Formats: sequence, C-alpha cells, structure tokens
Amino acid sequence: MKSPHLLRASGNVRRLKENLVNVVDGVAINAIEAEICTNVAQLFALGRSHYSFAVRQDNRFWRQKVSRLYYGAYNVSRAVRLFVNGEYSVDAADHKKIDALPDNFPNKNTYANRLTVLGEDRNLCDYDHTAGRRDLVLEVEEASQLVADFVRDARAYLKQRGVKT
Repeated sequence: MKSPHLLRASGNVRRLKENLVNVVDGVAINAIEAEICTNVAQLFALGRSHYSFAVRQDNRFWRQKVSRLYYGAYNVSRAVRLFVNGEYSVDAADHKKIDALPDNFPNKNTYANRLTVLGEDRNLCDYDHTAGRRDLVLEVEEASQLVADFVRDARAYLKQRGVKT
C-alpha cells in the first residue's frame, strides 16, 4: 500500500473521520466514508479469494488448505473490524484479533471460539513439521464449512450496513 493512503493516515480511520467532522465539509466526510467502505470491500474480496483458492485444493494438501482457509477467515474478520471499529493493522499481533467481532455479529461466540482454533490449526500446518492431519483440532471439511459460513454471515452483515462486497 503506497502512501498517501487513508489506512496509513491513522491507526483508526473511524476516529480520524470523527475528528475531521468539524474541520472539513460534508463532501469530504462522505468521501472518507466511501474510501473506508472501498477498503472494507477489498479486504473482504482478499479473504474470499483465499477461501476460494483453499476449497479448490485436494484434502491431501491439508496443510495448504487449512492455511488458506484461515487467511480467508482472517481477512474477512479484518474487513468487518475495519468497518465497525476503524481498525487496520499489518502487525503480526493482529492475528490474535481474529475473534474480535462486534457484539451484534451473528453467532459471534461460536465464530470467535472456532476461528481461534482454526488459527491454532493454521500455525500447526505452517510451522510444525512433525504434525499430521490427525493433529488438527478441526477436520479439513469442518474448517471449510466454518469459513464458508463465516464468509456468508460477514457478507450479509456488511451488506446490511451498506457495504457492497
């Protein structure tokens, strides 16, 4: 992402927008909101792209499949968090926030718990050379369904709030 970019202007674009309400005109505020929504849609599309790639993989490539499923869910989570909270980060610590969904997100607690487990499975797939498929907490098919459901629910959630995904 090249500078200047809205997401580089502040650690929280919602706070930035709030702080500018009395400084710039309504046209500029609407342009900022439109740019936030564009970035939300792009993050969502990145997540969907990872998911689409993952589900095309044969289950014998379980490591790659689970890893891409996780990145699909992670980027969709980032899209929701960007829209609701204005948060955007490329810091590795952001992965710990995959479960930080808004309180009104459908099945929030289920997704929070299971996406965290998917993250642990992704770490196993990416970094544990001794692991076998039986070491996964979520079966590959279960992880695929989890991410499919999450992408569907996130799309509906964002659509209800005016974001075109």
